[in-house]
Amino acid sequence: MTRGKLIILLSLFALLSLFSISTVYYIHQLPTEEVRTTTLGTYKHTGTYDYIAKLKSNTIYNQSTLKPDEGILYTDITEYLNITFSYTFQSSQEANITLEYTINAILESAEWNKNFNIVPHTIQNSISNITQFSNNYLLNISLFKDLKYVIEQETKSRSTDYNVTLRPEIHNIANNNLIAIDEHFTPALTVMFTHGTVKGNYISTTDLEQTRSETITDTERIPIPGIMNQRYTSYAFCAATLSALATTGWAYTRKMKTVIKPPKPIEEIIAPYEEVIAESAGEPIYKGQTATITIRNLEDLVKVADWLGKPVLSYEKTSSPESNESTRVFYVLDGTTRYECTITAPTVTGEKAESETISEED
Repeated sequence: MTRGKLIILLSLFALLSLFSISTVYYIHQLPTEEVRTTTLGTYKHTGTYDYIAKLKSNTIYNQSTLKPDEGILYTDITEYLNITFSYTFQSSQEANITLEYTINAILESAEWNKNFNIVPHTIQNSISNITQFSNNYLLNISLFKDLKYVIEQETKSRSTDYNVTLRPEIHNIANNNLIAIDEHFTPALTVMFTHGTVKGNYISTTDLEQTRSETITDTERIPIPGIMNQRYTSYAFCAATLSALATTGWAYTRKMKTVIKPPKPIEEIIAPYEEVIAESAGEPIYKGQTATITIRNLEDLVKVADWLGKPVLSYEKTSSPESNESTRVFYVLDGTTRYECTITAPTVTGEKAESETISEED
């Protein structure tokens, strides 16, 4: 096959290989399966606090009770807080529900804390889509203030601010044919007693309503037909084009190696002109001024010799013993003009000597 045809085939298979690699990359980006998500149900936990503050006789409000957002609860005029906690679990589907709960109160400062159980462990069962319970707790301000003083006397600590936290521990288990729920919910309420501020000594609370909603889903993975077959086809196409590219590249490389010929030995170069070349014993020595003209190649030098009717002379320059190349100078003399051509090339004797050396080493 000619060099031109090999170049055409090499270019064609290179483009096809690039296209096949791009195809493999593109098909690998396509999903092999479809993900379908189905909603099986929803549910919601809701913990709600409410309170009524019983006030001592006072001037600022001129009333005996305060509800949330009706005003600041000043510590010195507040007698107690009647706190109501309500919990509701609501599901989109009817289920077997087991509700376990307990409620603790925690008196705490920066250095210590004291726990009280105000509602013992309780279990409540039902079959419905909603279940709930509620509880009242009377937070006596004077009682906790006195208890704080006793603890500080025992621990030799002192803290101006302190908190009372109501902490329900709720465990909800609900299940049916589609859903299975097993969760804990802890909607704590912190009643903070703050002293020595520009607002005075007052009582504040955290969020009175806390919720958590969840969705129960089912995920199904469905294989997309044909994608894997496309992948296998792209693999085969890519392998075929790359193999063809490699084979063509190998053939082109071999073709290029045969085109590049090794340099001829100097003896072969001289052979056609042996009849008109006279070997000189050495480089001529001239007296006076001599013009030297360098000729491009030996053939042109022979032409000059023919034109002038002069012989072609030659001598070999001295080279190192290790070199297998010879440098010869060919020249034609015409009065004070010297026509010269220098050739450096491998010698047959040098190649033979090297071959014999290798044979002796073997």
